[in-house]
Amino acid sequence: MQKYVLLGNWTDHARETFLEIPERVELTKKIIGELKGSIDFFFTMGEYDFIAIIDMPDEESMVKYLLKAYQARYITINTLRAWDDTEFAEMVSEL
Repeated sequence: MQKYVLLGNWTDHARETFLEIPERVELTKKIIGELKGSIDFFFTMGEYDFIAIIDMPDEESMVKYLLKAYQARYITINTLRAWDDTEFAEMVSEL
């Protein structure tokens, strides 16, 4: 599985319909599950409205999710590919 960190903000439209945000989070979990992935979602204070940590089987699955997320126009996100300490140590050991 590949790990991604999303740093996100709600769009103006999402803020206007903020009572629907819990439903949209559940829909996001469903979509990611259908793509064979998983998500941990956190609401935050500060520069970002939320962060999410997503595990996906491959980049293609992640891109499919991102396209669906952008299509809904409720969020803006910065996506970061992440490696855990074991994966990083393995990459470094190959140098």
